[in-house]
Amino acid sequence: MRTGQNFGLLYCLLLICQVLLCNYFQFTPYAMLTLLPAMILCVPLTVSTLGCMFLAFASGLAVDWLAEGIIGLNASALVPVAVLRKPVIRIFFGEDLITRKDSFSLRKYGMAKVSAAVLTCLLVFLTIYIFLDGAGTRSLWFNLIRGGVTLLCSYLMSMIVVNTLTPDDRK
Repeated sequence: MRTGQNFGLLYCLLLICQVLLCNYFQFTPYAMLTLLPAMILCVPLTVSTLGCMFLAFASGLAVDWLAEGIIGLNASALVPVAVLRKPVIRIFFGEDLITRKDSFSLRKYGMAKVSAAVLTCLLVFLTIYIFLDGAGTRSLWFNLIRGGVTLLCSYLMSMIVVNTLTPDDRK
């Protein structure tokens, strides 16, 4: 299956998976699983930053409405990831990728570069999400533990998402 042609379908299916993860896999208050930053990172570069911001807002709002319960929490944490998508790609994969409007893949750029980009997007998302969710009511140590555990769990899931959403054109 060519990912480039079916990106919208895969994105919608992963969004449904995110809703299911939020609804049925809350094992502990210290960890949550999020696929959203990796999904936004993998949006094709033919989509403008403004279009990606609208997609991030709609995706975050859908997850908030269908799963989380606090309307605007995922949406407000995901929009900055969409704003920083091209600078993150520029830093870790180079300007040439943006100029050609090409896509990156795990096989083409290697585990280290893709991991660094995914971790950066996850850190931006989780910093905003945990700050807004705690809103000064939880201790710093709780928030740091929650952020670390969530980062580790979400990183592993995000690498699967990146491998699913990015086409492997290298032959």
